[in-house]
Amino acid sequence: MRSPASAMVGRDVELAVLRELIGGVAEGRGGMVWVDGEPGIGKSTLISAAMDEAARLGCAVYAGSAPELLPPFPLQVLLDALLVGRDSVDPLRTPLVGLLRGEGRTELVTPRDVAALLAEQVLALVDRLCSVAPVVLVLDDVQWADEASLSVWSRLVRTAAQAPLLLVAACRPLPRRPEVAATRRDLVEQGATVLPLGPLSASQVIEVVGELVGAVPSGALGELTGQAGGNPLYAHEAVEALVRESRITVVRGVAELTGAGEWPGSLPEAIGRRLGFLPERTRSVLGLAAVLGSAFTVDDLAVVSGQPATELMAVVDEAVAGEVLAASGERLVFRHGLIRQALYEAMPTSLRAALHRQAARTLAGAGAPVERVAEQLLAGPVTADEWMIDWVAREAAALTYRAPRVAVDLLTRVRGAVDDGPRRDRLDGDLTVALSQLGDNEQVEQLARPVLAFSRDLVVAARVAWTLGYALMRMGRYEQAVEVAEHTLERPGLPAVWTARLYALRALALIGVGRFDEARAAAVQAEAEGHQAGDRLAVGYALHALALVEHNQRRDVAAQVALIDRALAVLGDELPVADLRLLLMINRAGGLDNLGRPAEADDAFGQAVVFAERAGTPPRLGHLRAKIADYSFYRGRWDEALAELQAATDLPIDMTYRLAGRGVRALIAVHRDDLPAAEREFFGVEELTSPGNGLRLYADLLLVAWALVAEREGRSSEALARLLAVFDPEGNREFPQLTPDTPMWLAEVVRLALVCGDRTTATAAAQAVAAAQGQASSATTAAAEYCAGLLKAEPAGILAAADTFHCIGYPLFGAQASENAAVLYADRGDHLAARAAYARAVEGYTSLDAVWDIMRVDARLRPYGIRRGRRGPRSRPTIGREALTATERKIADLVTAGQSNPDIAAQLFLSRRTVETHVSHILAKLGAHSRVDIARELANSQ
Repeated sequence: MRSPASAMVGRDVELAVLRELIGGVAEGRGGMVWVDGEPGIGKSTLISAAMDEAARLGCAVYAGSAPELLPPFPLQVLLDALLVGRDSVDPLRTPLVGLLRGEGRTELVTPRDVAALLAEQVLALVDRLCSVAPVVLVLDDVQWADEASLSVWSRLVRTAAQAPLLLVAACRPLPRRPEVAATRRDLVEQGATVLPLGPLSASQVIEVVGELVGAVPSGALGELTGQAGGNPLYAHEAVEALVRESRITVVRGVAELTGAGEWPGSLPEAIGRRLGFLPERTRSVLGLAAVLGSAFTVDDLAVVSGQPATELMAVVDEAVAGEVLAASGERLVFRHGLIRQALYEAMPTSLRAALHRQAARTLAGAGAPVERVAEQLLAGPVTADEWMIDWVAREAAALTYRAPRVAVDLLTRVRGAVDDGPRRDRLDGDLTVALSQLGDNEQVEQLARPVLAFSRDLVVAARVAWTLGYALMRMGRYEQAVEVAEHTLERPGLPAVWTARLYALRALALIGVGRFDEARAAAVQAEAEGHQAGDRLAVGYALHALALVEHNQRRDVAAQVALIDRALAVLGDELPVADLRLLLMINRAGGLDNLGRPAEADDAFGQAVVFAERAGTPPRLGHLRAKIADYSFYRGRWDEALAELQAATDLPIDMTYRLAGRGVRALIAVHRDDLPAAEREFFGVEELTSPGNGLRLYADLLLVAWALVAEREGRSSEALARLLAVFDPEGNREFPQLTPDTPMWLAEVVRLALVCGDRTTATAAAQAVAAAQGQASSATTAAAEYCAGLLKAEPAGILAAADTFHCIGYPLFGAQASENAAVLYADRGDHLAARAAYARAVEGYTSLDAVWDIMRVDARLRPYGIRRGRRGPRSRPTIGREALTATERKIADLVTAGQSNPDIAAQLFLSRRTVETHVSHILAKLGAHSRVDIARELANSQ
């Protein structure tokens, strides 16, 4: 009997749509498909036919299916589909191997989301695969997929928009989990093609039967097949049963039905009858295979069954011949989920529980990966036995590293079976670490407090104190973090390593409450204790704390950078210290910027990006992108700043850095005269001006943008008041130096105060900037010279400041200084000097597309009879090659050369996501639909 898999009877329309999309991918375009279909309705057959077509056209095809009954580890479905395993030797896949093997998991002292790191590497792998050949990536049974896989699938939409990638997802329409529904909605909104697969018509079912039996169905057989309800799998299984029971006879090309005209029961019954024809030994082994999951290796089956692989080959061959199993790469899969379900549910619940427990023990004894063992434990009985408790306790660190949510579930289950005492304390300590990995700070506190109060195990107490202190600081409760560290340090006999670390924790918490002298003393002690204990992590945190003291108390940026360099030298670049190392790298780059060393700062940020892509945590990645956006704003690379912020939209970012990002977007929008875009960033802005709002310190750019909007609308006094609320919150005209960038913005205070006739405020602001010169950078010196020039109405001094701003790479402030010098020269009647300064200002603003600034300087010089030759703002074109920024032109050239986004990112020291964003902008500006089109458009425009 023939299978209809290749004929695709009844699905011609859907297959034609898929073939058209596959043809587009083969030509360099991307696409997305979402297939909705009930079990057995033909989605798997449709996908199989599409995969055959893709392979015929030279596409690389990767396919996976989410399991129904066993909870998959994060991203395991996609990793399996992309042929990524612990033993992968392919250079494209080796970046994931270390993470899969659990390398660097021994020191989970700070949150580290390995699933998120794997996600970044999976996205980079798909990018690189697309640069080798067009790719068709298939995910079946999406309704069972884990959240991490769904998230990556949604993010792959951006890759499909700019690379030869076709995403094919197949899912049951009902029931649908909320996260699955959200993924489907996202894809549809991004232009995915939806293929709803309904039941086949009666004539189509008859055609399916004809394909199966290789003959024309008789009237009786055709009438009977109507009971299939249009379900092709049901028809297939029922006809198979009829053939096995010798109830179909072919005579002269017509398939006649013999015997009583009864349809072989329901679909599950039909599948059960198929399985009933298999030998008892085969059914028994298949039952064990069903316990392992919808996909499994022969090695795992051999371990669980206790039979060597050589003996299992006969069973496997029978199951494959009977269309129960099929090969999928190095694994075997059940041909249909319903077959596995039938085998699994045929066993009593108690037997299934016992088999899961047995599978877990045998897999663990054979050295299987922890996730395979954990899958069996999670699917098994709720009650934990001694072996399960011991195994979870022993493997808690590995589980927390690989999948903290699974670790939390298992640790919660086993701790309930353990009485209070040292063993329970150790489990609770492991659970606090796992909860910390998930960012569940409140649960960390709830669990940690009793352990600290009653545990006699000093290692457990110290570890829990560190985890709790870290959680409290993330919640902004620094005083309580200080108390936790101090109370734990008072315990006699504390291990030397933890003594050093807790002194470092105390130092960091003391900085948070502004007790800098105490913080310095604690950090010095932490460094000494860390060296004595040989613990580089404690030394690294101690030097980090000392660097923060220099930054926050003394404003000694050079000393801060020197301390950071010492810390980096101590730490090395191994994964256990990755979070701290990345934090130090970010702070070092910012320090170099503040010292007026832009080339070194560029290089330092680039190194941080490269390290973050390999080893960073998602919150720290968000932190890095927000810092690069801020840095790029000051350096005049506004499109890059916006690209960084866009790339960070799906990353978890602390509120402080989210505010910084909003400020950058708002300032750029104001200067580019896009007031609606600026207004979108101003929600809740008035609350930030309250002196009691701790977030105000991180919202300075947002509040500056809010002030500039008032000036843009002709309300200069209100603009000044808004600026004073930022930089003079106490209203005493002392202007505390909040950040290294404050002096540049105080120049705006001086300018607006003079416009409003408030010379007292202008003088106080200028004096505050002058007083900061001994502590800071060339930018502060230039700002002081600028403010002094404004007060004295001396354009030469202002132009000198403009020169300095230009030399150190601060184009906005250089252009603003040139503008004010031009107005002062014009007021003196020196039109020649005024025109020269005017031209410099316009040139600077034009490089930024700062439309409002150009309009403002035009309006200020017009009363003096000074006009530019060409009226109106000079802005870059919005479409075509000339619309590309310098960075976009570089990236477009590299795309034309055939490089993938990860390779471009490595070459330009950008993040992969930032390159992805730039490529999206390039496609839009060139009116292109693929990377091939980019090359074509650039060639045609030359």
